[in-house]
Amino acid sequence: MSVDILAIAAHRDDVELTCSGTLIKAAKQGHKTAVFNPTAGEMGRKGAPKSRAAEAEAAAKVMKLSARENLGLPDAAIVNDPATREIVARTIRRFQPRVVIAPAPKGRHPDHRVTAELVRDACFVAGLRKVRPDVAAHRPRKVIHCLAYREDNVKPTFVVDITDEFEQKLEAVKCYSSQFD
Repeated sequence: MSVDILAIAAHRDDVELTCSGTLIKAAKQGHKTAVFNPTAGEMGRKGAPKSRAAEAEAAAKVMKLSARENLGLPDAAIVNDPATREIVARTIRRFQPRVVIAPAPKGRHPDHRVTAELVRDACFVAGLRKVRPDVAAHRPRKVIHCLAYREDNVKPTFVVDITDEFEQKLEAVKCYSSQFD
């Protein structure tokens, strides 16, 4: 499946909190959007992987995603090593996105920081033809990072106006009742 925009975030609900408004806006404009999460969020203090999977599916419908996947990597233990880069690169190749949205390179949660680096590196590796040639090489045109928290000395280079999509974004966030009720 080929998509225009692929958002990758460490945990289910991270995309909803950071860039779901952008994905909703893009879908309204006719772009195909998708999300994948490396982990199931099993280390979170609230909710269980099964209930969070159902919440993620409900949020995917609200966001009008073309696809949503989970890679099943260990929560609170994401690493950026060759094996994990290969897993993420193969997923990027399958989706063939033009644009990838990744977490901010800085942040308080280690999984978010490592995922940002992992996504950047996997996007590069996905374009190397000799790495796992059983899946056609593909490198996204752009990798952009979305901010999750106010960080000192970090200013966005652009902002997407989601005024018209804001209520739908909140609806997607509210799908995670295990986290936000």
